[in-house]
Amino acid sequence: RERSEDGEVGLLRRARQTHTMSGVNDFTAMFGSTLYKDGVGEVGTKASLKDKPHVAIFFGAAWSGSCKQFMTPLVQVYKKLIEEKGKQLEIVYVPATVPGRPAEDETSFKELMSMMPWLGVPHHRKSVHKKLTRRFQVRQIPMLVLLDADGKTIHRDITPAVTHIVEDHDGDTFADQFPWAEKRHSNIKDMLGESFVKSDGSTVSISELEGKYIGILFSATWHWSCRRFQQMLDYMYEKLKSEGKAFEIIDMDFSEEMQWLAMPERSFAEKQKLGEAFRVEQCPMLVIIDPEGNVVTTEGTEIVSKDTDGECFPWTPKPLYDLSTLEPEILGEMNDTVTCVVLCEGCDDATKAAVSEAMMPVAAEAFEAAKASGCEAGMLFFTATETSDVVYQLRMSCELGEATSTPQLVMLDIPDSGAYYVFDGDNIDSEMMRSFIEDYDDEKLERKELQEEDEEEEGAVEAA
Repeated sequence: RERSEDGEVGLLRRARQTHTMSGVNDFTAMFGSTLYKDGVGEVGTKASLKDKPHVAIFFGAAWSGSCKQFMTPLVQVYKKLIEEKGKQLEIVYVPATVPGRPAEDETSFKELMSMMPWLGVPHHRKSVHKKLTRRFQVRQIPMLVLLDADGKTIHRDITPAVTHIVEDHDGDTFADQFPWAEKRHSNIKDMLGESFVKSDGSTVSISELEGKYIGILFSATWHWSCRRFQQMLDYMYEKLKSEGKAFEIIDMDFSEEMQWLAMPERSFAEKQKLGEAFRVEQCPMLVIIDPEGNVVTTEGTEIVSKDTDGECFPWTPKPLYDLSTLEPEILGEMNDTVTCVVLCEGCDDATKAAVSEAMMPVAAEAFEAAKASGCEAGMLFFTATETSDVVYQLRMSCELGEATSTPQLVMLDIPDSGAYYVFDGDNIDSEMMRSFIEDYDDEKLERKELQEEDEEEEGAVEAA
C-alpha cells in the first residue's frame, strides 16, 4: 500500500525518499503537503518552509498546563530571534501522542493554535502526529526539536534555551548564538582534552587512544552505588583488556585504586562540557563512544550489569535483533519503545532466513531515520528464531499459543498500558510489514493488552 487514507506516505517510506533527496529542502515528506496557520487555514508546506535554514518542531498538547505556560516565553523568544536578531526560523506545532491521554480534539487544537504565530501540522493528520512523536522519542512535553534545512536534528530539545533567554541576565547574548547545536552531536573525543592520568600519576596522551572504543565514566568514589558499579566494571574492563579488545575507560573522578584513566583534576571546563552534553543528572553513568568519537550508547551502566563478561563488545546498535538471544545494548528498551517482533522459532531454516531478509530493509529504514533525527530508534525490530524464556513469555502474554510452522507478527507498545497488536495474515513480507506499521499509526488495528493473569509472566516480558 502506497498511501494511507489521509494521503500521507508512511514515515518509513518518507525517510527512505528523504534520504535520497540529498540537499533538497522538502519538509513535505515529514509533515505532509500542507500546514495549518491560524486565521488562514491550510497552507502549502513546501512554500511555507522554503529557504528556512532552521525549523523547530514544537511537541505539546492543549490539555497540558506546562505547555500553555511555555507558550508565553516561546512566543517572546520566537519574535526576538526573528524581529530583533534577524534569524531565519520557523516553528511547526505537533500535538504529541501521550499514552493514557486522549487525542487532542479539533476545537482545543485551534484554540491553542490561536496563541501561536507559527504553523502546525493539521489536526486531521493524526498519523503524522503519532509518527513524529515516536520518531523523535518524545518522553515529556513541551519539547522543542531544532532541525536544519534538510530535516536533520541540530538539537533534540531547546526548551531550556528558551527559558534561558527569557529569565537569565545573559539571555540576549545567548540569543545571538542561535542555533544552539547539541554538543553530543559533535566529535566527543575533541571534548576530552589532550591527556589523562593513571592511578600512579603518569599521563597518557589522547593520541594513544586512537582506534579504541572509550567508556566515559561519570561516577563518585564516595557513593555506595558508584562503588558497587565500579566493582562490576573492574571485572569487565580487566577481561576485555586481557582479550586484547580495543577499549579504554576515562573516569571523571580520580582514584588511586582505579585500573583505567581519569581526567586531570584541572580539567574543569572539559568535565562541565561533557556533563552538559550528556545531561548527567545522576551517577553512575557510562557513555560509550567509538574510535571516531561518535556516541555508541549512553546506557553503559545497563550494559555492564547485563553483559558482565563483555561478550557483546563493542555494543554498537543494529537495525534488527534476535529476541531469542537478547543483546545487552537493547535490554530494557522494549519498555519504552514500540517494538515489532516476528516469531518464527517453529519454522524451518529457509523460512527463518526469508523472514529476516524481509524484515531487514524495514528495520534499516527506521534505523536510518532515527540516526537522521539524532535520536534512539523510534521503533525496535526483532525476529525470534529460537525458543527462549523471553520468547515463551511473550507468546503467553500475547495469547499467541505454541510456536507454529508459520511466522507470526506482533507489535508491542508497552508504554501504552501494555498494548499489543497481532498481524492477521500469513504472508509476511517487507511491504506487508510497512502496511502493518502504517495501520498501527492510523489506529486501524485491534488493540489488545498484555495478559495480567500472571504478573510474573508479564514482568518477564517487560524485563526484556
